[in-house]
Amino acid sequence: MAGLRERQKATRHRDILAAAGILFRRTGYAETSIEAIAERATVAPGTVYNYFQSKGDLLLALVALDGEEVRANGKKLIAGAVKDPVLAVRQLLESYVDHSLVHLSKELWRNAIATALTQPDSPFGLGYAALDRKLADQVGELVVTLQARGDIAAEIDARHAGDILFEICNCLFVVFITRDAMQVDDMKQRMAAQIDVVFAGLVSTGTVKRRSRAIV
Repeated sequence: MAGLRERQKATRHRDILAAAGILFRRTGYAETSIEAIAERATVAPGTVYNYFQSKGDLLLALVALDGEEVRANGKKLIAGAVKDPVLAVRQLLESYVDHSLVHLSKELWRNAIATALTQPDSPFGLGYAALDRKLADQVGELVVTLQARGDIAAEIDARHAGDILFEICNCLFVVFITRDAMQVDDMKQRMAAQIDVVFAGLVSTGTVKRRSRAIV
């Protein structure tokens, strides 16, 4: 019986989240009520509150679901990373972008990011930051994999590299969701160009050596 109850709870959780996602996208986050979500999920409003304390919790759950699926796919990409390190990084970051509109619209992402920025110490803000940290860490895992193959210099700090590369994606994603006319391919092209700059370096090797000697 305990197993059955757990499955029923999991099904209700999934149904409520799916209903919220559909209504948020269809009628907008602000215009969607808990009552409407409950009606679509064929449960009582009180049942929704048993699983989620607010619409914000529902939105964060959708962001978290997106993150879980993205990381699962990213894990596969890292395991089978292509030989070209630049392409490997692009493929991982592009997989994040490709999945971004599966569960959330641009409007919902704007709501999520605005809440995370204006309420950084709230459960929502802390949860959103934790999800971003997991994605940045995953990019760092890819860097470690590429270092182990000899495709990236071993002395590079993998966590810092992962943070830099993820922030390229993250910053461009903010631009992407704030411009309704901007297409995913446009963002990918800009991201690819910036990744190329990171891998190429901003100064020549000779300049770096001269600066190092000057410091000594």
